[in-house]
Amino acid sequence: MTEINIESTKEGFKVYELGIHLLPTLSEADVQVEFSKIKSNIEKLEGEIISESQPRMFKLSYEIPKTIKAQKKWYETAYFGWVKFELDASKLALFDKFVKELENTLRYLIVKTVRENTLVAKEIIATQDDVLKEIDVNEVISTTDEVEDIDVLDEETVLETEEK
Repeated sequence: MTEINIESTKEGFKVYELGIHLLPTLSEADVQVEFSKIKSNIEKLEGEIISESQPRMFKLSYEIPKTIKAQKKWYETAYFGWVKFELDASKLALFDKFVKELENTLRYLIVKTVRENTLVAKEIIATQDDVLKEIDVNEVISTTDEVEDIDVLDEETVLETEEK
């Protein structure tokens, strides 16, 4: 069994990951500036950046609201990026406050994680569509034949049961 080292290499430091959605109204250049501010703040707090993924535009699964200048707006897309970093645990609240106060943040999440790379190689990931394409239709039919018959109630029996 492999042991995962959760502890940092420095005393009092922990490994965290920030996932952040930035407003889709930003230009590509502004997105890079915002992301650079975040990384600079980590370094200013004497943290160390371990890995990162530059923000890219994504369609969100659902609309997310944000109130800007007393007006609530809903967003269907956002720039999503992440950064894994090591930071003194006592400075995490300062970093959280900094990210929260960024004007162009739609939402964010900071989690404690491990230093090791936790990404899965793309070759290993199979989507549901990939799995469905590889199933032989004849196999499915023969498998369903093996299932025991299920008692099906006729409409009269259901109506009699409902009346009681």
